[in-house]
Amino acid sequence: MQITEVAQNTFLLTYTPDTPFSINEVAYLLVEDRVSVLIEPGSTTTASRLLSSSEELGIDPDNIAYIIPTHIHVDHGGGSGFLSQNLPNARVVLHPRGAVHMKEPSKLINSTRLVFGDDFEKSFGPILAVPEKQIHVAEDGETIRLGKRELKILFSPGHASHHISILDSSTQGIFCGEALGVIPDNMPDFPLPAAVPPFDLQLYLATMDKLDHLRPKLLFYSHCGIRTNAQKLIEQAKMNATAFGQIAQKALQAGEDPQKIWLRLSEYVKGHFPEADLPGQYQLILSGYLSYFSNPQSNLRK
Repeated sequence: MQITEVAQNTFLLTYTPDTPFSINEVAYLLVEDRVSVLIEPGSTTTASRLLSSSEELGIDPDNIAYIIPTHIHVDHGGGSGFLSQNLPNARVVLHPRGAVHMKEPSKLINSTRLVFGDDFEKSFGPILAVPEKQIHVAEDGETIRLGKRELKILFSPGHASHHISILDSSTQGIFCGEALGVIPDNMPDFPLPAAVPPFDLQLYLATMDKLDHLRPKLLFYSHCGIRTNAQKLIEQAKMNATAFGQIAQKALQAGEDPQKIWLRLSEYVKGHFPEADLPGQYQLILSGYLSYFSNPQSNLRK
């Protein structure tokens, strides 16, 4: 695991599990007045390494007061149960919709199998329950104090109904999970929509507007690390999410099959990065948009 201090008392911890997707899992450790907060514990495989990494930084794991996954997908919050069972003093801060499935994770485990296969535990480790007494059910807009530092919880639906972001008073940065897309290594400053089903484009764009209005100075992504050009990235994320939606909707109305729609999305990307191919793992983007436009309640289908 790589450890980097990216801002005062803010450490970036990066690990890449051995998966077919080869996606970095990024955690952040905030330390103030000998009290720590861990944002984005990642999968259990990653979380097990976070404990030794905190000790390497000279941090007593018993002083970790809060564990805050932005959402409960396996690569963001799957290790929350493992950590909570090893850190009995820590509270796990969860969106109300996520808290239900972290307390009893059978549905989360089943949905993870659908995406990553029956043997997902070989890469990500098991998804364990968070003890109910350690769950803190978050409210939109509530503040968690860490000494003089304040962490404001912001509900951020779209990518997932249980997604939250965290505004940090110390850095004026937002820990945004996947609420503002994911930036591929070969496409700098070009966040692609994180559209894993079930996905809601309308809520996704509303969340981007909500975070944009806060005028953050930094963005702490959960797969691609810290970025300083926050406004530019948010605008590009909104543009790409909208464009993908327009392409998918128009193609569906024309009766085109998913393979053809994928080619159209790839053509859009090549219009910006002629030498870059849309990575195959982003097929999930297409499936998210297809599920969204198949929903008869979707306003954008009218």
